[in-house]
Amino acid sequence: MTKLILSAALALLLVGCEGAAPPVECPDLSVVALASIGGGGFIDGLANRLAGSDRENTITEVIGEIHRRDPALGADAITNILVAADCPNAAANPDRSEAAVRARIAALRAQVDQLLVN
Repeated sequence: MTKLILSAALALLLVGCEGAAPPVECPDLSVVALASIGGGGFIDGLANRLAGSDRENTITEVIGEIHRRDPALGADAITNILVAADCPNAAANPDRSEAAVRARIAALRAQVDQLLVN
């Protein structure tokens, strides 16, 4: 149930309503910081790792790490963890428009989804 709520919240974050988009609000990390993967410390470290220059390799490594920590987590939960961890990075640049923040989050989601399919 929690995964479904988180997925819906992230979808609303990315899609928004017609007209003026609401400001980007990152998900509450306590919701995705599952104890089975290391909790908040893991998410904080992940955010720092995703801020680096080698994002694709970092994402690939993290997916493997999450699978080892909690093999029962599905693709949606893993994607939500990565998106939630990177959202503060996307929103941190004050010169970046809300559209650019949303585009970065959508690109990360697509990248993670692609890696999870392979």
